[in-house]
Amino acid sequence: MTADLIQQPQIWQLLMEAGPAGLAAVAFSPYENHSMIFEELRYGDEEDGLRGLENVIYDNSWLLSDFSKVRMLYDTLRVLPVPDTDDDAACDIFRRVYSAQEFPGSQVVVNHIPEQDMAICWEIPGDVLNFIRRTFPCVCMEHPIVPLCRYFSAKHPVRRNGKTLVNLRGKRLDIIVLGERAPLAVSSYRMEEPMDAVYYILASRENIGLPDTDEIMIAGDRITRAAITPILRRYVKYVMPAIFPSVMFRAGKASLSAPFELIVSPLVSPARSVVNYDSTKTTETCE
Repeated sequence: MTADLIQQPQIWQLLMEAGPAGLAAVAFSPYENHSMIFEELRYGDEEDGLRGLENVIYDNSWLLSDFSKVRMLYDTLRVLPVPDTDDDAACDIFRRVYSAQEFPGSQVVVNHIPEQDMAICWEIPGDVLNFIRRTFPCVCMEHPIVPLCRYFSAKHPVRRNGKTLVNLRGKRLDIIVLGERAPLAVSSYRMEEPMDAVYYILASRENIGLPDTDEIMIAGDRITRAAITPILRRYVKYVMPAIFPSVMFRAGKASLSAPFELIVSPLVSPARSVVNYDSTKTTETCE
């Protein structure tokens, strides 16, 4: 059993990503080689987001171990990059785009990325957020695109014009385009087939006028990556797989199966997060 492999959870970290259909969970110890555990836990056919998340966590008690750090990525398309302004202004900008009336009781989370002069605002149902925070009191909450932004920009601190990272995760497509000094585009989309990904990638680049000599690096699902790479190469000269972070090889073979955004999360510090509670706010700083 998974729990039997985690003898000292106090020296382990737990990384999770809650999506529409299930929970991806990674546990590893930075002090033990080949320690990583990865499990893709699916919700039942009749379960909604909250009920599925509750059942998956309670049915896998190892997730409730006393880990040294816990980080939860929450997959939602109601996400918006904004200039790194104050929290109230960031939430106001988000609510001008995504009305609270569409999802009553939802909360806005602001992840600050000061090194990019940017914040990522996103929305989560209030009951889901409350359950996560009750169950994991010291959890760091982020949108999946946040660790991708921080890792990608740190990996390429010096760059000319645009450099594009594409992350393929099930039916979600993340696109990050870095300019010379700051991100030019940060967005997530849903796709039903590989050609949807091709369309969104090329449209994102065309909207900001990138030349065909810039690079596209693709991470995530291997099958979709293999399908879209030769098509993209008709329009962009340099299309290549994203380089797997070599430091994570020591975690073991499970690291090769885990989602890219979970693999790079331990390599970047968590973003400072602010949760907006109907005109009040709670700041969470995770170290």
